[in-house]
Amino acid sequence: MAKGIDIKKLCDLTKLEIPEQNMTEISRKMEEVLLMFDKLDEFTSEGSEVKILEDLKFELAFENLREDKPGPTLESSEGLQAKFKLKNLKDGFILGPRI
Repeated sequence: MAKGIDIKKLCDLTKLEIPEQNMTEISRKMEEVLLMFDKLDEFTSEGSEVKILEDLKFELAFENLREDKPGPTLESSEGLQAKFKLKNLKDGFILGPRI
């Protein structure tokens, strides 16, 4: 999976500018990163007990968090469009640049 990374295409998609002399080094490092992700796919927790929340520290208990309250949306609030001066709207959605 990690072989054949097109760094120039990756730079175009992510809007990064990498000097030509660094392309080989960056390509090698990207292959290493993708190989690490391949290793994560091989991980299994069979035969071991997984404790998910014991090591996490929360500032507030889940019971003490605020309730979610829906706010104004583009469809229900015409004032929002004027407030943010949205130019690229179509059918109530904000359009982003094409990639």
